[in-house]
Amino acid sequence: MSTYSNEYEEFLFHRIDDSDLLTGFLIGHLVIEHLLEEIVLSYDSKLMVHFLSLTHSRKITLINSLGLVPDDVANCLQSINKMRNNFAHKLGYAPNKGELLNLITKCRASFNDMTDGLEQLHGALTESGSLLEAQENHGVGLADLFIQVVYDLEAYANKDV
Repeated sequence: MSTYSNEYEEFLFHRIDDSDLLTGFLIGHLVIEHLLEEIVLSYDSKLMVHFLSLTHSRKITLINSLGLVPDDVANCLQSINKMRNNFAHKLGYAPNKGELLNLITKCRASFNDMTDGLEQLHGALTESGSLLEAQENHGVGLADLFIQVVYDLEAYANKDV
């Protein structure tokens, strides 16, 4: 029996915890994109063909304009996407501690921190020199960021959490 509460949580922990920052971030971004599709499907399946033709940023804008996610959630998702774009377009990009803390702070303000993962991650990263050090010394890492986002996106998609 799994100790995780849903398929996304298990997937994120197993895939992100065992990967480097770039790979983990891309995995989290892909799960978010999948859940954005679920949100649109639960709203109106006829929008899916159009939705799939959009860039990730425009997908977020669309679901926000339809009122399917609040503005602060959309803004945080855009910030995650901007960081993903930095990974994609700046060879060797690695966000610094300040960039990561800013992203975590935005997510804490936008998403329900159901398991206190964002709060713990913020505290651990504040006390540590890097995300890797935070994970090694405090047991929280990038997976905790994406799991909190996923919990809320599942709710917006009307999926059982």
